[in-house]
Amino acid sequence: MNDYAGFLRGINVGGRRIAMADLAACVESAGVRDVGTVLATGNILFAAELAPDAARELLETAIGERFGFAARLFVKTLPEVGELVAACPFDRSAEYQGHPAHTYVTFTSGPDVVHAALARLRALEPDALERDALERAAGRDDVVYWQTPKGTTLENPLARILAGARLKEHHTTRNLNTLEKVLAARSR
Repeated sequence: MNDYAGFLRGINVGGRRIAMADLAACVESAGVRDVGTVLATGNILFAAELAPDAARELLETAIGERFGFAARLFVKTLPEVGELVAACPFDRSAEYQGHPAHTYVTFTSGPDVVHAALARLRALEPDALERDALERAAGRDDVVYWQTPKGTTLENPLARILAGARLKEHHTTRNLNTLEKVLAARSR
């Protein structure tokens, strides 16, 4: 039995509202166990005998059929989530001009999306891949870490790149604090 975290894209934003109790019931009815949700942003905890891709496909189908949209779910084992949090290359206590930074992890559909996003960012903001930049980003496998001053998330160059038509459906983003809450919820 594998413990997983699933990160559903586009939930409770842009008019697509799903109560987490309804989402949990849907996921449980798909046949996985130990289902729970964390916050109201589509963070799903579950256990399954399935491989990650099979679990993703099963739950995307169940969620899509139940709620009437093409669900995009990004699935990681809980140990993988822990490794991603630990591997964050940025200082979480960073401040810029007296403002705290927000640190994000973007889950993507593959390394090609990470490469495309960072290449576009490098073209727009050459310094953004420097560790001491005001707004910065780094890739690792199928995730992008990025950090931006609090209050500037939507204006961040990487956020704008990821929201573009070409990449929009191939990722979902979570604040690093949210990932820590996901890990803490399962350890209770």
